[in-house]
Amino acid sequence: MPIAITPEHQDLADSVRSLVARVAPSEVLHATLETPIVNPPPYWQAAADQGLQGVHLAEAVGGQGFGILELAVVLAEFGYGAVPGPFVPSAIASALISAHDTSAKVLNDLASGTAIAAYALHSGLTATRHGDGLVIRGEVRAVPAAGEASLLVLPVAIDSGEEWVVLRADQLEIEPVISVDPLRPIAHVRVNAVEVGDDAVLSDLSVVAARALISTLLSAEAVGVARWATDTASEYAKIREQFGRPIGQFQAIKHKCAEMIADTERATAAVWDAARAIDESSDHVEFAGAVAATLAPAAAQRCTQDCIQVHGGIGFTWEHDTNVYYRRALILAASFGRTSEYPQKVVDTATTTGMRAIDIDLDPSTEKLRGEIRSEVAALKEMDREQRKVALAESGWVLPYLPNPWGRASSPVEQIIIAQEFTSGRVKRPQVGIAAWIIPSIVAFGTEEQKQRFLPPTFRGEMIWCQLFSEPGAGSDLAGLSTKATRVDGGWRISGQKIWTTAAQFSQWGALLARTDPSAPKHNGITYFLLDMKSEGVTVKPLRELTGQEFFNTVYIDDVFVPDDCVLGEVNR
Repeated sequence: MPIAITPEHQDLADSVRSLVARVAPSEVLHATLETPIVNPPPYWQAAADQGLQGVHLAEAVGGQGFGILELAVVLAEFGYGAVPGPFVPSAIASALISAHDTSAKVLNDLASGTAIAAYALHSGLTATRHGDGLVIRGEVRAVPAAGEASLLVLPVAIDSGEEWVVLRADQLEIEPVISVDPLRPIAHVRVNAVEVGDDAVLSDLSVVAARALISTLLSAEAVGVARWATDTASEYAKIREQFGRPIGQFQAIKHKCAEMIADTERATAAVWDAARAIDESSDHVEFAGAVAATLAPAAAQRCTQDCIQVHGGIGFTWEHDTNVYYRRALILAASFGRTSEYPQKVVDTATTTGMRAIDIDLDPSTEKLRGEIRSEVAALKEMDREQRKVALAESGWVLPYLPNPWGRASSPVEQIIIAQEFTSGRVKRPQVGIAAWIIPSIVAFGTEEQKQRFLPPTFRGEMIWCQLFSEPGAGSDLAGLSTKATRVDGGWRISGQKIWTTAAQFSQWGALLARTDPSAPKHNGITYFLLDMKSEGVTVKPLRELTGQEFFNTVYIDDVFVPDDCVLGEVNR
């Protein structure tokens, strides 16, 4: 799920992605790798015509009057397109100025696109008081877009701490240097006894606010990069074939793509929350920004690296886009400074000011639903334990995302509300454990008799399940499955061995995969059985874990009979 989750934000994201696709297609990115970036870049006016440079700035200075969350949506799309040039640094610099004064005069030119700004998160600048102003000296290294900017927003160390100042490019010595990402040029900036008045000092911009803004907005671009890498790797894994099948069917590739999705989604959620925290003037902006900065640049780096890996040899070529995005991930990571500081900041702020509670704004109809759920939870609370257990199972509260009548066909938002209301109402739902993975398959593929037989007692917490997939020689790789099922009168005879089976010694039933057609290709000819763990021939031997406890098990299946009515779905499918 992207940062844009409301219809309005989705429309904004679609509009920006359409622009990016037109102005920065792959051929433009590769051409720009070979030639100096034009300043301003060709897309600059088109972006200004859409109001993108000022989406977060006040209408009084020519902006769109929206907030940091809307800017994060825009920057994520620019990251998804690896757009060259100074757009992202300029947008962040203007956000810093606006955080000091929403009506600052320089914002008019930044909103219209007639001026370009840059910023630095850290610097070696110092300042001394001189009359009504400051005299600034020092150097800032590797400032993104410094060579293209007419204004630079830089932190300066003074006796009382740190201030942020706005300097004109013509006051500075700017030395372009080689960037790992040619699409994001950098330059060293030297300040030689430059005197500025108080009007150049962003005195109302705190260090905490500045760093939270920069962390959040850089992270927004980073999640765009991570999402491109994830999407591109996943699509390639679907069409690239090796050994007669798409490489996405192989566990190593499948798991890598799944990890990329997880990294991207975690980072995206953190950026979304950090941007909301800034717009809400939350007391936890520092915490939220540090969480985003902990997750997003790391996700961009890992996902671009893994994207190259999924593509194999072609991913290492100059012509492929993977190198463009990997370069962008590297320059973004460098822009954050010492990335190890951010996890520590998360811990420090969580233990001092506390963690940020995540609340979701809901529309009126959804809030009405909350009231209805709250009333039902209150009614459940009044029941005795046995009545409540039955009511929870019969009303679909245990796994509400399942279709009726087994669940409530709840949307993701409704599931969140249900979880919140059961927690606040102090009503516990039965924990079905591993059965949460098994139940959906019974709902989808089971006969009506199987559903009636297995689902109600499982929902009531009266039937415990285990999953019999992994084997000593195969792990969870189904292609190596050796447990064998042979058809006999009225059912099947199954023999084999399973391992790492969680809670097998406590389970009444198990979901078992066995090979029913050894002549079929290795990923086919497999059938799903529902195994009564008390069947003759089933032996469970617990495995002692490093904790000293026994929760994993080896399960021996020795010529066990399973009737036909315990086959789930089609045979060999």
